[in-house]
Amino acid sequence: MIAQNSQSIELSQQLIAFPSFSGKHQEVIEFINNLLKGHNFDCHILDFDGDGSYPVNNLYAIYNPNDAKRALYFAGHTDVVAIGNLDKWQFDPFSATIDDGKLFGRGASDMKCAIACFISAVLDFIISKQGDINFAIGFLITNDEEADGINGTKKILQWIKEKQLPITHAIVGEPTNPNHLGEMIKIGRRGSINFSLKIIGKQGHVAYPENAINPTTILVDILKTLKQHRFDDGNKFFDPTNLEITAITSDNFGNNVVPMQANANFNIRFNDFHHSKQIIELIDFVCSKNAIAMQARYELNYRLSGESFLSEPKELAKIAIEATNEITGFKPKLSTTGGTSDARFIKDYAQVIELGLVNKTAHQVNEYANLSEINDLYKIYLLILEKFNQI
Repeated sequence: MIAQNSQSIELSQQLIAFPSFSGKHQEVIEFINNLLKGHNFDCHILDFDGDGSYPVNNLYAIYNPNDAKRALYFAGHTDVVAIGNLDKWQFDPFSATIDDGKLFGRGASDMKCAIACFISAVLDFIISKQGDINFAIGFLITNDEEADGINGTKKILQWIKEKQLPITHAIVGEPTNPNHLGEMIKIGRRGSINFSLKIIGKQGHVAYPENAINPTTILVDILKTLKQHRFDDGNKFFDPTNLEITAITSDNFGNNVVPMQANANFNIRFNDFHHSKQIIELIDFVCSKNAIAMQARYELNYRLSGESFLSEPKELAKIAIEATNEITGFKPKLSTTGGTSDARFIKDYAQVIELGLVNKTAHQVNEYANLSEINDLYKIYLLILEKFNQI
């Protein structure tokens, strides 16, 4: 019988109180570091910078008194997105206010409450076992997941490899459920590429189109071709690949002028039918064909957030399904939906799943987490630890 836990809710409130936007934010990392050190964790604050990005504070912590070779890590990010329009918030976004059975605050859903849940579960598990644990327990905490993601989890993992520390399994506490806790566990993610396309034509008078090369028309034709392209139909674990246009602009400020250039941004989320190289080559071919045909030039830039991946469901996924079902009464679906996450880095080092709260209000004004689901997520994590200790 797993009891109620108020510690996870109190810790959630403490974490939300830190306005920890992406990048260097020593206070929240130091807070977690000091908490874990007080429970005999070997902790290392890792400061990384460079590679064209901002400096970031990260935390690596491990509890391994029996020198175990198996190691289960809980991974998460303390950074949060911008609050948006403050006037639209019911409560101060960093006040961590409890109202009507909900905990409100930026980062409540994504994903400070999950961090609080897995820290609370781990500490209670260690206390209850009094050393009778057959695996190491670790934490990978970064303050850089919502933005660049360059000096965060990826570099922590490289550091772990250099130090030859154990890592075999990992749970990322991202909000994985669309509507209620127990609905979904992520075992992979689609890849993501952001494209920026510029078409350079020839400026002119709209009354004399024969003397101009209209980049806007060319851009629209390219985007139409790309939107109509059927990449694939998806498969058992992945949704179909999709392209979404996120911005269209030009340098034109007059209604009687054909502009010199037109620009578009778009994102492609792709499944494991494709590698990023294939996607990029296809986009470049379409742009080149259309631009050259109209005697225009084009500039195509892209940024790869991550390749698609599937972490084959093994014992960790099995245990997580069992634990979630026992606590919530729901059998979670194994899924790869949603955006990218740091699991894309961890999958190269360990079996990895993602299991957290509901994502319905993530990044929104009045973001919140249900108190009952915070408590149940704590129970799920604790039961996973119990089951993992039995194998």
